[in-house]
Amino acid sequence: AHNLGIAPLREALARYLSSLHRPVAPARVAITSAGGNALMLAAQLVIDPGDRGVAVVPVWPNLTEIPRILGAKVVRVGLQPDAAGLWQLDLERLLAALVPGTRALILNSPSNPTGWVMPEDQLQAVLAHTRRLGIWVIADEAYERLVFDGRRAAPSMLDIADPDDRLLVANTFSKAWQMTGWRLGWLVVP
Repeated sequence: AHNLGIAPLREALARYLSSLHRPVAPARVAITSAGGNALMLAAQLVIDPGDRGVAVVPVWPNLTEIPRILGAKVVRVGLQPDAAGLWQLDLERLLAALVPGTRALILNSPSNPTGWVMPEDQLQAVLAHTRRLGIWVIADEAYERLVFDGRRAAPSMLDIADPDDRLLVANTFSKAWQMTGWRLGWLVVP
């Protein structure tokens, strides 16, 4: 089979993603053995020993441990609950952490374990900032379909990014389709 996965599956995922977001070409879809594997591959593509990564936390521990396993330093920017107990991101604090020389931002939205969803205006600000500094975004969007506000999917970098942006989006069949035993995921790449 093709190294990126069989063509019919890549084409079907491209159609599916294009129905939720901006158009995604099948050539940008890579099939992986699981969502966790997609995240590891994404990190291996862009992170080298000694690199600096930034992660919005709290988050599924693997998202911060994968870059550390690869020898990167991970700076954590914490979500904080507001007066109503809802998780919020201090966008200025995140942008301040994304300094020149940062190799990658690890972003999980909707978030596991908090359920926090990054609003589109914050996604746009982050994308503009990472573009300016040449920082990769590794977006774990495994929970994008688990939203309860009437939308088909949570706001995504795929809604606003150009095909050649430094963006790697990981996803899996195990969440939205409850197919954990399949251990099948995918990456959207530039």
